[in-house]
Amino acid sequence: LIFFCKNVNSIDLFDTLFYNIEFTSNNIDEDKLREINKVKIKSIVSIFKNTLSNEFFEEVNKSLDKDLINTFIKNIVINDEKIINDKYKSKIKVNYNKKRIIDFLRLKEIPYVEYHPDKILLIIYEINKFENNLFSINNQHYRYYNDNLSDNNFFQIPNLDINDRFILNEESIVNKDFKKINNFSKKYKSIENMIVIANSNENKVTYNLILLSNGKILEKKLFFNKNEMDVFFQKLQYETIDLWKNIHQIQNKTLNYLTCRIAYFNIMELKEIRNNLNKVSIINKLNIKNISHKNIEYDINYYGNLNILIKILELNKLKISYNKNECNIRLI
Repeated sequence: LIFFCKNVNSIDLFDTLFYNIEFTSNNIDEDKLREINKVKIKSIVSIFKNTLSNEFFEEVNKSLDKDLINTFIKNIVINDEKIINDKYKSKIKVNYNKKRIIDFLRLKEIPYVEYHPDKILLIIYEINKFENNLFSINNQHYRYYNDNLSDNNFFQIPNLDINDRFILNEESIVNKDFKKINNFSKKYKSIENMIVIANSNENKVTYNLILLSNGKILEKKLFFNKNEMDVFFQKLQYETIDLWKNIHQIQNKTLNYLTCRIAYFNIMELKEIRNNLNKVSIINKLNIKNISHKNIEYDINYYGNLNILIKILELNKLKISYNKNECNIRLI
């Protein structure tokens, strides 16, 4: 059996990929069903890996079985199917019902995310016996990243210029002066930063990861050999996303409350706003409070927090303006 996946960038973390299936068999119908079941597992695992932190993914993964997976399925798409003698070939995609998956997570009180960060500023400080390197061309980690991972756009790399060295120095990194680090990130218009302190000792490297996001800080240590920089950067992206999920995950235990006004020009615009609001998975209830000419005031009950609500509304082409006295929602 040859079983592989076409690489496609997916914006929606609950979307799935087409898998190319090709095999030779004396019983094509039976083996086709077997391959579809493999795609089901691969697809749902991908969704949960994308939306859950590693801790909660392990918890959910233990409970996944054929019957549970089937309850999430919306439809199965088979394209370009060809059967020639005993050879089979097709592209198969399993689409899942997002609401059913979230209802399952909500029932289990498991937090999840609906999006990943756009870009995170990467600050790497190297410490070894001979020299320390921050924003320097001698920084081996930046050199490796620029030479080997230039097509990887997950991390934003500083310019490594004299202005970088003026704004932020080694002492500020070691002392975890987050005020100066955040000031440095303003140069790159970054709101999220991954600080890596790489401490080399003989043939080993200890990495202290510090993620700054949404005013919160999470840390983790990694250990590698000196010749494993390629493995380190693969692990770094995975660990960065996992730390980020722990900060931005949507809690499914308690509801928050908000009253917002929607001003609209015509019924078509109101219908689009309403449809977009219904796509926001963290909204539990949407009740009309007041109606006036071209204005509707809604009571909104939602999971998560206000910052996450604002972001997910933006993903659904809605803009929210909020202060203590007034809340307004409009189309972007």
